[in-house]
Amino acid sequence: MPFGDTASYRSRAIFESVICAAVAEAEKRGGLPRSFAPPRRVDQPQGAVVLTEEIVLGILESHIFIADLTLQNTGVVLETGVAFGTKPNRQIVLVTQEGFDKLHFDLKANYVTHYRPEGPVTAIADAIYSAAEHYEEQVKRFLVDVRHRLSPHSLAALLYFATVQQQNIHVSLHPKNRGPNFEDGVEGAQRFEAATAELRAKDLLWTDYAVGAAPHGDAFGMHATAFGWLIIESLWPHLPRPKDAKVAPS
Repeated sequence: MPFGDTASYRSRAIFESVICAAVAEAEKRGGLPRSFAPPRRVDQPQGAVVLTEEIVLGILESHIFIADLTLQNTGVVLETGVAFGTKPNRQIVLVTQEGFDKLHFDLKANYVTHYRPEGPVTAIADAIYSAAEHYEEQVKRFLVDVRHRLSPHSLAALLYFATVQQQNIHVSLHPKNRGPNFEDGVEGAQRFEAATAELRAKDLLWTDYAVGAAPHGDAFGMHATAFGWLIIESLWPHLPRPKDAKVAPS
């Protein structure tokens, strides 16, 4: 949105009374597996008024992009272009106070919600909620695609890890704790190594290595990453990620 104020446009007031209010209304509806993060303007906290690397990164990291096209501010239009090039159209919410006839023809080709500064925000909340639904649909499709590409041995290793984690979050996968599907001597060890190598390559497992943690030296074990836990929970909802489970540091 435009960063500055004009006689007819009060940026900070609109951010609070329209954008934040619309997100709050969408949040109240519930029914989604995740909550909405508080809205954040891309000029916060650095106060930039040009398309900096930080702003582009903020757009890339956001699952939902909201643009106020009122006054068709050059920076807003440019940032909207970045969003269109990097995320699905259904996760981009466009709003304006002005008539649609004032919009550039490239912008008119998209769904744009009209609002009044002092009016209801229901229509914007509808668009935001719809964007979140689309995001969740894409997440489910992605998880299913990853699951379908995993070998049966990798799935067995994940299942064993998730099962033992329900009793003790400190238990990890390692050559001496391979699980019932990998107990048959050398052959089992080889299958275990191949399975965990596949899971590490797909960023579903990470290696926790602790120097001097064992009585006679170092200790290590493999735990599910945050992404790995998403795969586990999508396959086996009865095996949720424990509250204090170890995940790879970001």
